[in-house]
Amino acid sequence: MSSLEQVIESILPGVQKPSRYIGGESNQVVKDPETATARVVWSYPDAYEIGISNQALQILYSMVNERTGASAERAYCPWPDMADAMREQGVPLFSLETWRPVRDADLWGITLQHELCYTNVLEMLDLAGVPLHAADRTQDDPIVIAGGPCASNPEPLAPFFDCFLIGEGEDLVVQVVEILERLPDRRKRLLALSRMPNVYVPALGAHLVDRAVYDSFDISTQPTAPIVPYASAIFNRASVEVMRGCTRGCRFCHAGTWYRPVRERPAEKVIEAGLAALDCTGYDELSLTSLATSDYTDVEKAIAGIKAVKPNLHLSLPSNRVDTGPVALSAAANTRQGSITIAPEAATQRMRDIICKTIDDDMIEAAIRSAFEAGYTTLKTYFMVGLPRETHAEVQGIVDFGIRAREIGYEVLGPNARFTVHVSASNFVPKPHTPFQWEGMAPRAQLKLKQQYIRRAMPRQNIKLSLHDPTTSMLEGALSRGGRHTAKVIERAWKSGARFDAWNELYDERAWFAAFEAEGLDLDVEAEREFLEFESLPWDHVRSGLSKEFLLDELWQSRAEAITGDCRWDGCTDCGACLGPIRTRVVN
Repeated sequence: MSSLEQVIESILPGVQKPSRYIGGESNQVVKDPETATARVVWSYPDAYEIGISNQALQILYSMVNERTGASAERAYCPWPDMADAMREQGVPLFSLETWRPVRDADLWGITLQHELCYTNVLEMLDLAGVPLHAADRTQDDPIVIAGGPCASNPEPLAPFFDCFLIGEGEDLVVQVVEILERLPDRRKRLLALSRMPNVYVPALGAHLVDRAVYDSFDISTQPTAPIVPYASAIFNRASVEVMRGCTRGCRFCHAGTWYRPVRERPAEKVIEAGLAALDCTGYDELSLTSLATSDYTDVEKAIAGIKAVKPNLHLSLPSNRVDTGPVALSAAANTRQGSITIAPEAATQRMRDIICKTIDDDMIEAAIRSAFEAGYTTLKTYFMVGLPRETHAEVQGIVDFGIRAREIGYEVLGPNARFTVHVSASNFVPKPHTPFQWEGMAPRAQLKLKQQYIRRAMPRQNIKLSLHDPTTSMLEGALSRGGRHTAKVIERAWKSGARFDAWNELYDERAWFAAFEAEGLDLDVEAEREFLEFESLPWDHVRSGLSKEFLLDELWQSRAEAITGDCRWDGCTDCGACLGPIRTRVVN
């Protein structure tokens, strides 16, 4: 055992959840450092139990280890108690597979899944002993590359990364490893990466870069031996991605634009991959994942095939649309019925037309009734407040929805039945590359007043209400559409102690307000800012595949309170996603 390993072992008994840091999980891959052609470390900048559930990193991890001679290892952001102990003992950030310093890697990839993990990126860089700024790194440092949905606007973190992989990584990861293997020099590696059309190098300025699309969506990249954590994870189940992309066209939804076009996997491949994952993990639950699993063409065939082999298996179908059909499908898939989720997003028809949520009150009520009739006793529903052009009627509509859903529960289950209608309302945050990217957030005071009204007006019996903190939502909004100047704010906030900003118990509001003020900015003003329709946006050099003309047209359609049809059923909307060799690919 090395001296570093001994120090790590001496620290672990004194921290919360030491299983976050030990590695050695089932299906972990450890290659011989002496024979590996390169060393890659993949990181999720949050706690282990969040990061281990991320499907994207599991895909990249298995691809590097199975398809190349390089070794793929993992590192997550240490909890503050562990980070403090590491600094005190001089322990650098280390990988779970080998307990070797992350700084010794050739490539360090960090996924950016949400904006409130940005300070954790700096925390991990600092713990690793890697200079925060890419401009200060030397031959002794790894190439630090970012990916994930938040890389769609790379500018707020641009100074801290050598490069960004824009879009989907399956077709690119082997090419990246080949560059590491072929070129030993860090500068030459970075130059070679910069020549890839889907890699953005901030040091070269705001040059045009295209989003990578995994066009074939071949099942071979789906991990069939995912890592099974020792510690409790947010998702303790196997999963198979059945479909990527969505054409529903919700105007607030970043994923709905960023992952177009729709690509599906054949049911027989999904069944094979799902059963293989179950066999090598021991899980008793399988999730068929996508942005809208009920839209997957072969969903019934996949359920039937898996159930034929494992009739008592609990099948999870997340992201179901509001319709009676998906409710029935979910009931057929679940052996442990309990809760079901629907997401109306808005409670009035006017607002649903504005956001292009193509459902109506009758569909919603029918779905609720079907859920209770199917035996579900917990109905989880999701809404947003602060949407563009929202009036009091939309806020009142959320309260009315809760009351009506409870009434349906009584009608179906009886007046003394035990059931829960869970009403969750988040705050609208505009995102890049969406029709609402030009819109600003509602003022913080207004969001608080709307939440106060919902709390007062919503009955408590059989209804559980969850409201998201407006302060963290405003921060998310300021970061999501920030420019390169935002990087200075992030660095100041981190130096003042900000980290794990998505965790209520650790979020430091004062650090963020002070950081914005020190840079001559106002957090609320940055979040509420409305962009002019033809001004240059900080992320314009990142081309998502959807035309700006289409996004503007959708913005104008929202202001006309008009919906746009789904191209899978209502004809092409000329969004731009299917231009060139890339096409929507459905299984039949």
